Amino acid sequence: MSDRARWFGVALTVIAAATTTPASGYLVGPPASLEQLAASADVVCKATVVADVPTNDKWFEPLMGFEVHEAQLRVVSVLKGPSSVKVLRFHHYAPSAAGTGMGSYQPQSYVFVTGRSYLVLAASGEGGTYRQLSKRQTMQDDQGVLLAADDKPHTGTTLTQAAWAELRALLGGRPDDAVYAIREIDAMSGGHDSPLRDFDRGAALDAIKGLVLSTDVPVASAAIGVFGADSPYLDDRQAPYWLAGMGKGTISGIGPLTASPSPVSGVAVKELSAAAGGGASPALRALAIRALGRANGVPAATLAAWGGDADPAVRSAAVLVSAQSSDHTWTYRGMTDGSPDVRRASALAMGFSQDAAFVPELGKLLGDATGTVRSAAALSLLSFAPDQAEAVLKQGLGTDYRPLFVNALARKNPQPYLALLGETIEKHSQPAEWWGGMIPAGDSWSILFGYVKARPLAELTSGKLDPALDSLERMKWFSSSEPRDLYALYLRRGMTTRAQRFRAAAKKNIPFDMEPYFDMADKSPSTYVP
Repeated sequence: MSDRARWFGVALTVIAAATTTPASGYLVGPPASLEQLAASADVVCKATVVADVPTNDKWFEPLMGFEVHEAQLRVVSVLKGPSSVKVLRFHHYAPSAAGTGMGSYQPQSYVFVTGRSYLVLAASGEGGTYRQLSKRQTMQDDQGVLLAADDKPHTGTTLTQAAWAELRALLGGRPDDAVYAIREIDAMSGGHDSPLRDFDRGAALDAIKGLVLSTDVPVASAAIGVFGADSPYLDDRQAPYWLAGMGKGTISGIGPLTASPSPVSGVAVKELSAAAGGGASPALRALAIRALGRANGVPAATLAAWGGDADPAVRSAAVLVSAQSSDHTWTYRGMTDGSPDVRRASALAMGFSQDAAFVPELGKLLGDATGTVRSAAALSLLSFAPDQAEAVLKQGLGTDYRPLFVNALARKNPQPYLALLGETIEKHSQPAEWWGGMIPAGDSWSILFGYVKARPLAELTSGKLDPALDSLERMKWFSSSEPRDLYALYLRRGMTTRAQRFRAAAKKNIPFDMEPYFDMADKSPSTYVP
């Protein structure tokens, strides 16, 4: 799933479950600009789909889940290429009609709708046919083909001008077309971290902001999603990433997000405020409030009105954005709300505020009756600097978040926590309701290995650290580097008997062949353990 697909899904998910987590096995490259694409194309035209049927073309490799199609396109107007072409036989990948599922690799592919018109970029093929420009998938889902608004000749003299005109027209069309156009205009103007700069960002936001007040929920939510994309409050599923970026603790294995100094929502404060306080559905109001969270602050009276709303989605949004305010009244009130969603919002808001006064309150929320609230409290607690959170982390060692708290406590000084680190490794324990990131047992292993590796030889061979070494050897391995490095440590420290015993045990206990990696360590243990 591309970033653009992900953010659109985020907006709709927040609408569906106002407070409430696709990974590919290959890298998806960045998209090219419209003019770069036009320069590489033999034909750039606007065309209407007459038919789209399976065909054969040796340029296309067989790929599980995909088949080759020939779209017969009636040319409406030409931007580049021979004007004599009236029908374009366009070969492209399409999802397989057989429904066999997708393989590990997905190429650039298209789904054409008969009767609809598109801006199409094509390269010359064989036998008078044309084909898609590239097989390579990019972050721009429909790179090389863009839905058009109608079957009239294009406007403008460049592809960028033609695309802008078509997308602007689609904004005023039927709801699914408007959602499509919002997504494309946002991405092509650099939104949601897209590298594209086809359209001026200011013009793009001005074109979209009026749709914040659309009466159609998907359209309004997509527009609001554009203006709330850089808000930590928009989507609770993104909270771990924001907290990793704004806190001084360690949320292990989570890439940090950081807020831009100029929130996009500032462009549409009027529209978002109207959506937040108007007659929209509670879910849309909540989404608008979340998007507004970073825009110029929220007046106390407005926050009070939202915080006292009858709908828990609106109250949750109010509690979340209260993190931005110097008055945390609604953050505290959210702790005792009858809705677990609002209590969860309170726990997240405490982390977003990074006010150490909230640390004891997060300790209280660790005992909440609802798991999602406890999870949010643990997440926020881990975002605080260890010296601020230490006492509450220790108190929380009896909770489901014990392995995460042990790692947080041991990161700076593992010595008092050696047995607990070993316990996490051997039990491979992790919370039932967890936001993801580095596997706790793997994190514990890294911390414990780093500690024993740094110990003097006399201590390492005295037997005192044998329990720790035993735990390191009992890891449920998920890669070759850790057992290889442990083996190399034994070799480097002259612990050859233990090294051989570990290697023999690994043949039985590790579910993949470690011998080549142990051989590498035999040849040069210092490469892996200096």
